[in-house]
Amino acid sequence: MNNQAMESKYHRKLNGDSVLIVGMLILLVSVEVFLLYKILTETWEIAKNFFYLYVIFVGLIVIIEAIGCLSVRSSIKKHMFEFEYYD
Repeated sequence: MNNQAMESKYHRKLNGDSVLIVGMLILLVSVEVFLLYKILTETWEIAKNFFYLYVIFVGLIVIIEAIGCLSVRSSIKKHMFEFEYYD
């Protein structure tokens, strides 16, 4: 019974951490999109010729951040019982 209660607690806490990780990713992406918007509005005459490069660059950054966030969640999930992460 105690083991099942601990697993339930750990999975609840993991879900909470997952929400934090998604929130962090949303915050990072929104800041990057805002910065891209500000840069493009100030330099549109020059940047319109290279707009696709901005999109590719920001897309790569978002993909790398998403992979990083997913690997953090995966690592927490993998080791949460081993290291008694939530105790």
